[in-house]
Amino acid sequence: MTRSVAASWNGAREALIRWNRPVSPLTRVVLNAALVGMVVVAALLWVNANITYYNAPDNGMEPFTDVTTYLAAGERLNAGHDLYRLGPGDRPVLQWPGLYTAPLLSPPPIAVLWRPLAAVDWGFVAWIVATWVVLWATILFLVLRAGLWAVFLAVALSHAIGEQLAVGNANAFMPAVYVLLWRFRDRAWIGVLIAAAASVKLAPIAMAGWLIGTRRWTALAVTAIAGAVIFILGGLGAGFGSYVEYLGTLGGNTPTNLSLSGQLGVPWASYALLGGGALAAIAIGRRYPTASWAIALLASVLGTPALYASGLVSLIALAAPLVGPARALNWRMDAGPSKSVVATLVRAENG
Repeated sequence: MTRSVAASWNGAREALIRWNRPVSPLTRVVLNAALVGMVVVAALLWVNANITYYNAPDNGMEPFTDVTTYLAAGERLNAGHDLYRLGPGDRPVLQWPGLYTAPLLSPPPIAVLWRPLAAVDWGFVAWIVATWVVLWATILFLVLRAGLWAVFLAVALSHAIGEQLAVGNANAFMPAVYVLLWRFRDRAWIGVLIAAAASVKLAPIAMAGWLIGTRRWTALAVTAIAGAVIFILGGLGAGFGSYVEYLGTLGGNTPTNLSLSGQLGVPWASYALLGGGALAAIAIGRRYPTASWAIALLASVLGTPALYASGLVSLIALAAPLVGPARALNWRMDAGPSKSVVATLVRAENG
């Protein structure tokens, strides 16, 4: 029986080797270009679909609706108006009765950040350009440096990417944040990135579980200090009472259908996922640091009752640990490294 299984395995392996023959350098470059093109085209098709949908006469949304929300929040602060209530003369924003009614769903720091942008005519466009540049740079970096796995992820997330590019939410910057957290995981200053992300989206605080689990105590301290500084700056720019007002808006929000709370009909389910993911990241951090980082990232993305398709875009960062020369798309016109060399590189990258 054992010999039969071994013979079958060897036969299958030999068949795979015969099928998976090396391609010519030109063919390889053409295939790689096709892969990159597929990622870009798939996302842009979804951008077009979303913008077309938003521009429909019977649709209350509009392209870059989240940018409008941020702009309106900055304008209200500049005018001395309430941040979480619309008043006479305030810029109208999308409100969705039955899902949420507050004119801003984020904590005060994002509105404070927008105060200078709201004071200039080009602030709206500058934010859109920044979201596009940063998100595309992150996606292409991962596709080019992590290879096929990143391509598969980008295509699977093309709807989320397209929606994100069409709304301009602050989540467009989050994939870059998570990639930087992994790339510079041994630097203490990554705590600033976690604090900044959590000050806008709250759920990224789950990344602190990864810091605790992997004993990155200095980075954890930096996270706490940076969070305190951002809290103070937000209070100075929007009034410390705005934090209380923000907490008051949470009770009027209904979990989205995509969130775990919405799927199960249990309001606290998304928060349980957030906390459970952080605890799991702590528990396995010493032995499995990469898995700890990935679990904390999943909790940060999925552990919110306000989960929209565009928010899934951060899952592209799961390819960050795969970045390396062994998996990068090869654009050289020579024969490239042999399979034995590639195997050696992969083993070295995987420790």
